[in-house]
Amino acid sequence: MKLHVVFRTLVSASVSFLAYSSFAAEDLPIPADLIIYNAKVLTVNSNFTVAQAIAVRGEKIVAIGKDKQMEPFKSLDTRVIDAQGRTVMPGLYDSDVHSYQAAVSELEGPLPVFNSVAGTLEYIRKQVAEKPPGSWIILERVYPTRLMEGRFPTKKELDEAAPQNPVYWNSGGIAMVNSKALEISKITLDTTNPPAGEIVRDPKTRKPTGLLRYASSALRLPRPANPPSPELTRESVRRLHQLYNQQGITTIDERGASPEAIDLFRDLSKTGDLTVRVNCSRLIELGTNVDESLAHLDAITNSAPGKLPYGPTGVGDDWVRIGALETRLDGEILTGNAYLRTPWGIGPTYQITEPAYRGDLRQDPEILNPLYLEAATRGWQLSGQCTGDAAMDTLLNVYERISFQMDVRQRRFLVTHANFMPQDNWSRCRKLGVAANVQPAWVFKDGGSLTKTLGEKRMTNFVSLKGWFDHGLIAGGGSGHTAKLNPNEANNPWNPWLGLWVAMTRQTPEGKVINGDEKLSLEQAVRLYTINGAYLNFEEQKKGSLEVGKYADLIIVDQDLQTCWPDDLLNTKVALTMVGGKIVWENKPPADMVKAVTRTASR
Repeated sequence: MKLHVVFRTLVSASVSFLAYSSFAAEDLPIPADLIIYNAKVLTVNSNFTVAQAIAVRGEKIVAIGKDKQMEPFKSLDTRVIDAQGRTVMPGLYDSDVHSYQAAVSELEGPLPVFNSVAGTLEYIRKQVAEKPPGSWIILERVYPTRLMEGRFPTKKELDEAAPQNPVYWNSGGIAMVNSKALEISKITLDTTNPPAGEIVRDPKTRKPTGLLRYASSALRLPRPANPPSPELTRESVRRLHQLYNQQGITTIDERGASPEAIDLFRDLSKTGDLTVRVNCSRLIELGTNVDESLAHLDAITNSAPGKLPYGPTGVGDDWVRIGALETRLDGEILTGNAYLRTPWGIGPTYQITEPAYRGDLRQDPEILNPLYLEAATRGWQLSGQCTGDAAMDTLLNVYERISFQMDVRQRRFLVTHANFMPQDNWSRCRKLGVAANVQPAWVFKDGGSLTKTLGEKRMTNFVSLKGWFDHGLIAGGGSGHTAKLNPNEANNPWNPWLGLWVAMTRQTPEGKVINGDEKLSLEQAVRLYTINGAYLNFEEQKKGSLEVGKYADLIIVDQDLQTCWPDDLLNTKVALTMVGGKIVWENKPPADMVKAVTRTASR
């Protein structure tokens, strides 16, 4: 009598396995391309099941269970990896990077790392000695919160360091310049502010102080001397993605992806050179009125004949996909212009002199409301970059207005950053089905300085993490990587293991714990960087956990994450990274880790 294949799922208190009885020859499963056994497989499924082995065929997972249950999937051509007890887990998802920009940020050499105003001024003086008078000295992404003095330099300090050279100290939306830069750019007492920007002025003399809030467009900056060629940009992006793979990252959310970046990702995918899956969010700048803003919405999807459009959400495939439509609601927490419910307070960190200053609300709700309603009608998932709590209030007001016109609970509208999460906004997010992507590393890099500036009370909801889990909401973890390649020394560190460690410890470099009640457990931290990131972009049925039928996006790491100390996470090494069944990174495993299969037990 013919024996038939019998598969069933055995579920115990902690383990769920694929089981089988016996097979007739014609009923044997198709062999796997790869089997990893003798492992600790963190499936990150709904029960956080731990298995022992996993089998992959083509792009997808075909079996998970005990070592012996993989035998029917072996053949002479199956590659078998002995994990030697190592942890196998889903590939990591960074929900906030700017890889197209970051990849070319150090083509002219490593960007310096600054730890103090004094050290930065010394660097400027060295540049003055090397450059001819009148040539620009440019410092990119230097944040006052990350300097020992905890402040911007003054115009006087920059003038003393570089009296004849214009200096541009770029901190993202905020910049500091010296007198020479103001002179060359013809910025005077009578210069009007650029749209949505401010040339900060001394409250007594009304002369420019050198601080520019979203007003760098008023500067006459030099054009890049040697813009990278398309070939160099392509190779730089490919190389950065390989660096991501080395840290276990298999999917990124490319924030504010330009058409040029999307074209490059699509071409890398077409040629088989893309080693991370890319979700491309689109950034829209509002116009001066509703009609102009709707014209921007029309244009944002346009592409050349024969090419895929650049929107709406969901266009593309599982390698390069268009994600949410996003706009910037306010300024940045690192530069003192996030839009807060209460005034920032007078102080030297951000050169704030106005007692009532609450930061910058960059978008007019009367324009954003109809624009986002139309975008949602056209199929866009919506997001907004909100650093301050008042900015989040504004965004949630917009989402609530849309909810009067359509059911938004399953649309997964997003809040990007969500640096400050007031208690009364949890229920609003739950009612609307809102999710968030957050950046834990900001606690590590900026928590100490911001505590001095804002005070302990206002920091009690800074980068909430556990709250999202406690309130039944979803948050995914990201880095905000925009410049420098080193995972730990980048302007926003993109090392995901640092992110996991911060999520679990909430420590600063000095060991200070910032709002310890928001610490995550290991399981929550892993979900933050895997399945939750996938959920943000409607991808949780395809990746983010290791389950039969999902893409084989997985990594092997040298730590037993469930037993190691949190501090050990900082030393985690990735032995192998796989995306869609293809090994994209392998750290030269020991010879005895890879064993050739010479026979098949079940044939």
